[in-house]
Amino acid sequence: MLFTKSRYIKPVAIALLAAAVSACASTAQTPAKPAGKAPDVALNNTDWYQVRTQTEVYVFDDYAVFTQFVQTGKAPALKPLDKKDNFGRAIILGLKAEDQNLALKDIAAARFLDVSLVPGNPFYGEIRKDGIIYVFARYGDMMDMYKTGEPTFSYTEIGGGPKGERVVYGLMKEEKKPEKQIALFHQKYPH
Repeated sequence: MLFTKSRYIKPVAIALLAAAVSACASTAQTPAKPAGKAPDVALNNTDWYQVRTQTEVYVFDDYAVFTQFVQTGKAPALKPLDKKDNFGRAIILGLKAEDQNLALKDIAAARFLDVSLVPGNPFYGEIRKDGIIYVFARYGDMMDMYKTGEPTFSYTEIGGGPKGERVVYGLMKEEKKPEKQIALFHQKYPH
């Protein structure tokens, strides 16, 4: 029996190893997409913006639409979501005209709200509320504020906004002055 075991174990082990490697290689390949399927939606996951009033939260995934709304109070398309945030404000998407008929699963701003879109790196987020501009380098910090109303940790610049607004930068617990985020904010809004 000992002679039989040692004679067959090595070849069987090699065959099993080859089968396992082959199986792993076949599952690692990208499956072919069925013909006629629409291409995947572009992620649009590197920036996200909100404007909060007493009764509404306007949510944007496009910087141009967001800045137009901040300046004029209007956007090419506004799409109410028929739901409210944690503070009872109606949630409204601010969209480019060409995006107004997209399904919610294809709109980055809605997917960020539903926590179904992985944020890009680097990430830039901005919330405007009560004359204060909140700036975030991490989606998680922005979602925390979305849920609680204030950033957990922050660094504040008095008068640092384009019209002298207070700018509050969301931070992690041990983080120091967010030099990169401040520079990026001032690049978007030069004085």
